[in-house]
Amino acid sequence: MDVIGHRGGAALGPENTLAAIEAGLAAGADGVEVDIRMTADGALVLMHDPDVDRTTNGTGRIDDSTLEQIRALDAGYRFSLDAAHPYRGAGIIVPTLEEVLERVPPERLMVIEVRGHPWEAGHDPSEPVAHAAAALLSETEKCRVVVSSFNPIALQVVREAAPGVRTAVLTHPAFDLGSNLGAAVSGGHDECHVPASLLDAAFVSEAHAAAKRVVAWTVQDQDVLRGFALWGVDGVISDDPRAAQEALRRSD
Repeated sequence: MDVIGHRGGAALGPENTLAAIEAGLAAGADGVEVDIRMTADGALVLMHDPDVDRTTNGTGRIDDSTLEQIRALDAGYRFSLDAAHPYRGAGIIVPTLEEVLERVPPERLMVIEVRGHPWEAGHDPSEPVAHAAAALLSETEKCRVVVSSFNPIALQVVREAAPGVRTAVLTHPAFDLGSNLGAAVSGGHDECHVPASLLDAAFVSEAHAAAKRVVAWTVQDQDVLRGFALWGVDGVISDDPRAAQEALRRSD
């Protein structure tokens, strides 16, 4: 079972930064998951939220900011492993997708979530992000890439523009597993990425019968993780890949 560092390794370093990605890989992650959004001038940067407020020392929406403005922010400003802030002022910036593709070794998995939902400010930014990501990914073979999204149209964009890239259907916890597998089958996607809270052994068997990999997110409980391994889940996305790998070793 693949252990994938959530947002690089969000328990080990500032999420969606090279520091978190390097920490996650060093901790034994089989790969990393990152989120991408587009700046006002068309650059793809790693950021989960539509704005920079939660993770940096800045404020404002990403799609209203230029890459230069985003790069001027301290991406380690709000992260702490304890009461101190060792990453604040350490020169950690918001990376671009191109930079991350250069850093992830070819033998490691990289899950790229195209961010955006229809309920974000009345529009869904995921489709233009998918177009830009597909254009970039069609030219790289540096790592095992999977593109995930809640928007099936964004995934179709990737399938058509970068046919060698695997795609994965994301499902919100408010929905059901049947809709995830149905979308994966009808869209010709490769993987089902489902909330850990919804997952059961029957779904894993059904998805495998349809030749779809199953990846659970976000898995923090080590007992749950070991149970998923017994069910044959193909991958788990976890904030702390070191703890996840240790839990799996104890279950051997």
